[in-house]
Amino acid sequence: MFRHKFTLGLLILGLILAGCSSPATVGSPTDTPQPADTATLEPTEPPLPTDTPPPVPTDIEIPTEIPADTATPLPEGVLFRDDFEGSIQPEWEWENEVSDRWAITEEGWLLIIGEPPSLLGDGTQSNLLWHSLPAGDFVITVHLQTIPFENFHQSTIYIYEDQDNYIALNRGYCDICSTGGGGIYMEYKIGGNFDAYMLATDVEDLYLRLESKDDIISGYYAFTEGDWQRLGRFGNYFEFTRVGIGVSNVGSEEDVVGRFDYFEISLP
Repeated sequence: MFRHKFTLGLLILGLILAGCSSPATVGSPTDTPQPADTATLEPTEPPLPTDTPPPVPTDIEIPTEIPADTATPLPEGVLFRDDFEGSIQPEWEWENEVSDRWAITEEGWLLIIGEPPSLLGDGTQSNLLWHSLPAGDFVITVHLQTIPFENFHQSTIYIYEDQDNYIALNRGYCDICSTGGGGIYMEYKIGGNFDAYMLATDVEDLYLRLESKDDIISGYYAFTEGDWQRLGRFGNYFEFTRVGIGVSNVGSEEDVVGRFDYFEISLP
């Protein structure tokens, strides 16, 4: 009887020990392996081979040649020209600039509002524009609009060296002169000796020209472009080096306005 109980006890103990050492065939949910968290991983592209150029955008047109210079050359025989389109040419030199008394209009005119000082009378004047003259023969031409109405309003081309050597061709006003008011005036002084030519007119739109050729300086005007009429001429006894344009009220308290469409230096 005892042996049977002992044998039964051994059998039960053996079964218990066998159960503890055997692997489990079913696990709990917490024992199930979980997938890795991929939310923080960023996708990457494989690097391009080192011998492969980067892709070129297809929506950009690549030029195949360098554009040619589109600047318009001056016509033959023209040494300098300013049409006053947007700004003045850099070759000009200002003397006594007063910025609120001149402007470039939308239509392409240089507008200058005169002030009392006069280059010919006082030796100084505001808003004078100067350009160098070539050696030898030359022609200076401007297209001008102005309405002078008091002594001695004037819009002028100056060939000027000093108070004793100058030429001034202008559209002005002088009621004590032979014109009796509005006119075109060519005044000159060479070596201190003064003289003048003049023509009465009330024309507000005209062309003026000074020509130096074969030691003779001539002044011209035209009321229609190209229809030149000579106003006066004299022997050139001085070699001038610069030309200018300007507008002056001289002694008048009323402003005169001069509008220059273009300025040109050319060969005869």
